[in-house]
Amino acid sequence: MDSRAERQRLLTAELRSAGRLTARELAVRLGVSARSVRAYVRELNADGDHPLVISDQDGYRLDPEEHRRRRSRRGRRQRGYDSPEQRLYYIVRQLVAHADGVDVFALGEQLSVSPATIEADLGRARELVREHQLVIRRSGDLVRIEGTERQQRRLVRHLLLNSGQAAVADGGPAAESPRLRSQLRQLHRRASEYLDASGLKMNEYALNDLLLDLAIAADRIRAGHQLPAGVRPDAGSHPGDDLVWTATVRLAAAVDEVFGVGLSPADLHTLHGILATRSSALADTTSGISAEAMAITRDALREVSSLFLLDLYDEGTVSALALHVQNLIARAHSGRSLDAPLGPEFRQLHPLIHELALLFSREIETYAGIEVHSGEVDFLAFHIGNQVQRQMNQGPPVTITCVAPRYSDLHDDLARRLAEALREQAVVQDTVTSLSYDWRELTSDLVVSVIELEAETEVPVVRISPFLTREDIDRVAEAVRAERVRAARAKLRANLVSLLDVSLFHRVDDPMDKADVLTLMSDTLEREGYTSDGFLAEVLDREQRSPTAFGGQFAIPHALHPDARKTGISVLVSDVPIDWSGSQVRLVLMFAVSRDGRPVFRDVLDELIEVLNNPSHIATLLEQSGDHHSFVRSLLGLLDG
Repeated sequence: MDSRAERQRLLTAELRSAGRLTARELAVRLGVSARSVRAYVRELNADGDHPLVISDQDGYRLDPEEHRRRRSRRGRRQRGYDSPEQRLYYIVRQLVAHADGVDVFALGEQLSVSPATIEADLGRARELVREHQLVIRRSGDLVRIEGTERQQRRLVRHLLLNSGQAAVADGGPAAESPRLRSQLRQLHRRASEYLDASGLKMNEYALNDLLLDLAIAADRIRAGHQLPAGVRPDAGSHPGDDLVWTATVRLAAAVDEVFGVGLSPADLHTLHGILATRSSALADTTSGISAEAMAITRDALREVSSLFLLDLYDEGTVSALALHVQNLIARAHSGRSLDAPLGPEFRQLHPLIHELALLFSREIETYAGIEVHSGEVDFLAFHIGNQVQRQMNQGPPVTITCVAPRYSDLHDDLARRLAEALREQAVVQDTVTSLSYDWRELTSDLVVSVIELEAETEVPVVRISPFLTREDIDRVAEAVRAERVRAARAKLRANLVSLLDVSLFHRVDDPMDKADVLTLMSDTLEREGYTSDGFLAEVLDREQRSPTAFGGQFAIPHALHPDARKTGISVLVSDVPIDWSGSQVRLVLMFAVSRDGRPVFRDVLDELIEVLNNPSHIATLLEQSGDHHSFVRSLLGLLDG
C-alpha cells in the first residue's frame, strides 16, 4: 500500500462493494495480512468521532450514516475546481454522463464560477470533444453532447486517463477510484485465466487497455447508454475464430460477475473483434503470418534500417513484428486501434526509438494503405526498441589499463575477472606490472589500479583491491559509465559546433504562434541552401504525428526522412512563450538532415534532449543567448559541465 489514506480508501471501497466481509476475505482482496486489515480498521475508526467500520462475529461492515457524514465533509473540502483544466474535465464529464443535457447555470453553481467563465470553459470543451468526432449542442440554457456511443466511450477513456479525479461526476468511474482498481484487479485475474484456458495470449499493455474498455462499457451500460444493435458472432463464423469466440464468451461472463452488467450483442461483437486483433494463439508460429504482412514488415524495416544506418533485420524481430503488423492492419480496418500505454514520458526518455517507430508506422501506412493512429506507435517502439538500444549502447567500448604489480598470476587473474565483469561496456587494453611504466605512453580511457599512483595523468584512476570485490566492480562500472557519458558529450559537442550556423539563428521578442515559427525557420533553411521546396510540408507531417515539444521549454521539429541538401540546425530563442500543442516553448531547434548527416542526427538526438530536459539548463540558455555566439558558448558550457 502506498499510504495510510490509500489503505483506507481501498478497504472502504471493498466494504461498500461487498456489504460485509471477514478479516480473511478483506486480506485476500487487498493482498495483505489479516493483522494489517485490523490495523487499517483501527486507523479508519480513529479518524472520526464515531466508528466508520462496525465489527461483529460475522465480520466487518460500514456504518452507512457515518459513511455519508464523512463523504459529505470530504465533498465540502474538495468542492470547487480552481484550475481551468479541472473545470474543463468536470464539465465534459457531466455532459457525457447526462444524455438529456446539463443546465449551464447549474454548472456555474456547482463550480462556483461566473457565467462568463462557464461560457469560456464551454468553448474549450467544444474543442476537446471535437477531437473525438463529437459536438456540443445548446438549446437555451441546456447543453448536451451529440455523437455516437462508441465515440463517447472514447471520450470517457480520455477523461479517465488524462484528468484523474477532476473527471469524476455523479458516480462515473474514476481512474484513481479504489473500487474501480479493485474491480480491474479481479477482472485481470479472470481474464488472464480465461485467455490461457482458451489458448490465447495477449501482452500486458494490450490486456490492461482491454480491461479499461470493459469497465467503461459496463459503466455506460449501467447508465443506459448502449452501442447500436449489432450481429452477435457465432462460433466458427470466421475461419480459425473458435478460440477467440470461446475467450469472448468467458470474458463477457467475467464482466457480469465483477461489474454486475451483461454485455449486449453489440458489445460482444466489439469484444470479439478486439480479441481477434490484439491476441494470438499460444502455439502461433510464422505459419500464422500472412505473406503480405511479412513482406510489408520486411520492406518497412529495410527502409528504416537504411535511413538511420542501423541493422534492425534480426529474423526473430521480423517474425514477431510481422505478427504485430498483421494485427495492427486488422485493427486499422476495424477502427479499433490501441491507445498509447506509456504516455509522453516514454517519448522524452527514448526520442530516437520513438522517432524510428514513427518512421516505421509511416512506411506501414504507405505499403498497407491505412492510417496508423498515434497510440499504436508505442507498441511498434516495443518491438524495435530492444534492437535499437542494443546497437546504440554498443558504441566503442571504454578502454582500460589495469595496474597490478606482478605476483604469481594475480595480475592476469585480476585483468580477466575485470574484463568478465564489464563485458561489452569496456575492454582491458593493457596490464601494467612495473612501477617504471612511462605514463606518457598511456592510450587508455581509464586506469584501474591496485596501488596508489604517484605519477600524474589526466586519465581518471580507480583504486581497487587486489582481489576485486563487488564494491570494486561497482566503482569501476560507475567510472566506465561516466567515461561513456563524457565521450558522448564530447561527440555531441563536436557535432553541434559544425551544425550551428550563425545564418540560421533567430532571437525574437514579439509573440509568435507555432505555425509562424515553423514557417520562419523552414524559410531560413531553404534560403541558406540547407533544404529545398517541400521541407515545411514534411516538418508539418512529422509534427501532426507527434508533437516535437519534448518537455521543459524546448521543441525539436524536423522531417521524418533525411532528404535535406545538407545537415544543419536552425535555432530560435523567444522572449515570449510559444504555445506548442499544449507546451509553452521558448527554445526551438529545427533539424535539417541530409543522407550524409544521418549518423549525426541519430547520435545527437538522445544526448541533446537529455541535456535540454534539465530545467536549469534551459533557464541558463534563455538567459545567456542574446545572439548566436552567446547561445553556442552557453550550450557548449552546459555540455562541458
